[in-house]
Amino acid sequence: MDELSQATQTYREIKRRIVELEYRLGERLSETRLASELGVGRSPVRSALAQLRSEGWVAISPQSGTFVKALTNRDIEEVTELRIVLEMHATRVAAERITQKDISALQVAFDTLGPSIVAGRSELFIDLDKQLHQTIYKVADNELIFNILKNLHDKVQWIRRACSVSLDRVQDGFHEIESIFKAIERRDGDAAAERMRRHIENAAAFCRAIAPEARATQPKNSLDVATGVP
Repeated sequence: MDELSQATQTYREIKRRIVELEYRLGERLSETRLASELGVGRSPVRSALAQLRSEGWVAISPQSGTFVKALTNRDIEEVTELRIVLEMHATRVAAERITQKDISALQVAFDTLGPSIVAGRSELFIDLDKQLHQTIYKVADNELIFNILKNLHDKVQWIRRACSVSLDRVQDGFHEIESIFKAIERRDGDAAAERMRRHIENAAAFCRAIAPEARATQPKNSLDVATGVP
């Protein structure tokens, strides 16, 4: 594997671990440790950390080293504002263009995953939410919006995982995306877009209400652990 490919793969793996909270918010990331864990040299690690810093995933202090960036209320606000503008538009368009095949696939997903989500399976909620949003992006058929939202997706998942520690919020979130789907199914674009706005704002409000020092302090599947769901 050439050096560029190794640096790219190293970047992707470190980013995945950050997004999935294998590396916790505020956790120190030394080049030596990362190189050992990933089985690579320090050069691709250094390149990966530089890219992650430019994208806002890590912070580097000359005195203290490299850390996973803390999740601030400003991060939440910036992501929320961009999502509302783009996703309301995409949802409205998707309600007009969605095919019966897409509707049927989403209905199967809601029927299959819904009961487990209501019981507290937070990771299944993330999977279902991702499927709904990706279907909306695809059906809206705007390549520029699709690419922006696709690039934003990792940040959205990181924020959600850092804050998804409440059974009530997962259940509320499920009912919100179900109502979005039902409006799309009826081809009511205005209702679907408005429900998408409320869903995004509710998720942001929930996360803002959690003290920054309390975010992502529990295990990765903290909600599943806390509720005793297998």
